[in-house]
Amino acid sequence: MNKNNIFNRINSIYENLTNSEKKIADTILNGNYNIITMTTAELAKVSETSSASVIRFCKSIGVSSYTELKILLSSESKSVKLTDYSDISPDENIFEIKKKILANASKSIEETVNLITETTIEKTIKIMEQAPLIYTYGIGSSYLVAENIFQKWSRIGKSIICFNDLHHLISCIASAPKNSLVIGISNSGETSEVISAMKIANNRNLTTIGITQLGPNSLNKISDLTLQTIKSKEAEIRSAATSSLMSQFILVDILFYSYILNDYDRYIDLIKASRLSVLEYKGFTNK
Repeated sequence: MNKNNIFNRINSIYENLTNSEKKIADTILNGNYNIITMTTAELAKVSETSSASVIRFCKSIGVSSYTELKILLSSESKSVKLTDYSDISPDENIFEIKKKILANASKSIEETVNLITETTIEKTIKIMEQAPLIYTYGIGSSYLVAENIFQKWSRIGKSIICFNDLHHLISCIASAPKNSLVIGISNSGETSEVISAMKIANNRNLTTIGITQLGPNSLNKISDLTLQTIKSKEAEIRSAATSSLMSQFILVDILFYSYILNDYDRYIDLIKASRLSVLEYKGFTNK
């Protein structure tokens, strides 16, 4: 599994770590010790934490084990530089803004692609295939992601409904068919409306999938399965928020194209048919 930029990942999620996990992160990021030669107990000792904290730290940054962490650290150059997402400044020209936005987006997308595992995608696809009905929900910019999911899967004949009104969603969940799926989107993982919707879905024994950033947050905790994007550091004018949205879009693209591979010919025919319908409509309106 390719998971590069492990140093950047630790740096991006740093503020969400517990105090013990921050001590471990500091020990790794400061580079004063050769972590790849140390045992769990040795790292715990030098960071003044515990072996259990080291294991929790690995899970918090999306790494399955301490052994995998050491492999990732050893695969990266010691010259890796930790760079934050940059915001624009008053003295910049349009060319510089273009370069900065591209760099932010490229960084976020690349790290998200490396973060999401094939196993998670396969589990998500299986859940979506088995669901008789899918509800997608998000507010603000997250609604754009919910709508993107709706547009893609509805074109291949999947029964899916997109909501931006919590009360409407709740009323529909109350009569949802068995094994229906609710997909809640919140980059922060703390949007109160999304959390409420997911809790209600859980109480109705519906399956829940959260789309959110890497790290310990409420959406990660209450969802049956989460699709995580890398955490982009928010700058003053929130150019990183744009990067987060792009990461969510690329995640949905990966999921969709992986989904249609399970019955490629049928799904491609459905996509072509939907395109022809649009062209037919345009032909009517142009007469």
